[in-house]
Amino acid sequence: MDCDAGKDTSNYTPVAACDLYELNWTTTTIPGLPEARSAALGPPRRTDVLAASDVLLADLILAMDLLDDAVIVLSEDGKILHWNQAAALVARPIKVQAIRSVHLLGPSEPWAACRQLLQDYQTKSGGLEREIHDPGSGKYWSLRLSELSYLGVFPRRLALQLRDVTEAVSRSLQLQEREVMAATGTLLAGAAHQTKNAIFGLSATLDAFEAHLDDRVAADNEYLHHLRAGITRMQLLMRDLLDYGNPTQANRTAVSTAAVVRHSASVCEDRARNMGLALAVDIADDAEVLANSGRLVRALENLLENALQHSPQGGIVTIRLARAGEANFLRLDVIDQGPGFPPEHIHKLFTPFFTLRPGGTGLGLTIAKQIVEDLGGAIQLSNGSSGGAQAAVFLPIHAENPSGLRNFLSEHGHAEM
Repeated sequence: MDCDAGKDTSNYTPVAACDLYELNWTTTTIPGLPEARSAALGPPRRTDVLAASDVLLADLILAMDLLDDAVIVLSEDGKILHWNQAAALVARPIKVQAIRSVHLLGPSEPWAACRQLLQDYQTKSGGLEREIHDPGSGKYWSLRLSELSYLGVFPRRLALQLRDVTEAVSRSLQLQEREVMAATGTLLAGAAHQTKNAIFGLSATLDAFEAHLDDRVAADNEYLHHLRAGITRMQLLMRDLLDYGNPTQANRTAVSTAAVVRHSASVCEDRARNMGLALAVDIADDAEVLANSGRLVRALENLLENALQHSPQGGIVTIRLARAGEANFLRLDVIDQGPGFPPEHIHKLFTPFFTLRPGGTGLGLTIAKQIVEDLGGAIQLSNGSSGGAQAAVFLPIHAENPSGLRNFLSEHGHAEM
């Protein structure tokens, strides 16, 4: 490789350590060599050093391709000199050969943050680190930009490292959520217990008051209806608060998922009929899951209640149970014919106390997600192509490895909510 100045290198990708830049071989010190020996390298030794550097670079490239992290070697101006296979996978569907600069990568993350990191490098010395979140894919990335020094070559070479830390961040967030729940559980339980006593007193007093009224008067009294409806809402709120803040950790046994689906549907059938709606149960397959049947029924009931509340008069809510493709997981869908989830709010629907329904507690979907994830499963919300909302629950079949569910969802392009 010729490193003489003045050579046209605009269409050439550097592959040697000197990288087409003029070196002062009489004064350059080489890392790893004593200063006197390094300084003694003059032009006669130049060819030998370059040949050795080419071999080292080839070994370095091979080593980079064995890394799980995405690594890009670039110059200070953003020109890409090399990137490993992991980086090429992150850049898909862009082909590696088509990209010569980090500035030409797409506007989405993590590339936007990489460009910002390179810009910050111009004003700050040393390595830079940053953790970013890509709302488009839901992934979290850890970025690190550090300097490399190859035989004193200028401009300096930089190593940009990208690590997908989504799983680690998710575990951390779940741990934080559990710690918050544990800290608030005792407070919620105590407050709910005292409130339940007060609610029971109000309900008993209302019963006694109605007993002294004429049946026709009591039946048409709107004040009594409002009081009874308010007490019912307070009872539901206390139930949800207790369930969210201090979930029951009951023993788990192998239960039939189809039996849970049929039981949940029968519980909600009367309510659906009173609302002018119909329930359709479609069970294409069945398998046992390791769960507490009562808790699993509660999760499905919450999903059904949410679907019923948002369904139009005369609509149908469908419960569908089947295998998740060829995977060892069951997929349970609850589908309605309502307006669907508002796209701008869909990422908030599992947030505690967030609700779009007047009179709702904002805990139904949160509790359902909590129950499903405690079983090693996952739950997702989406809108159907022809309208309506859809909640998909993935449950690991008994004796299978729950960690495989994350791989299944990732391979099939599902983003966990």
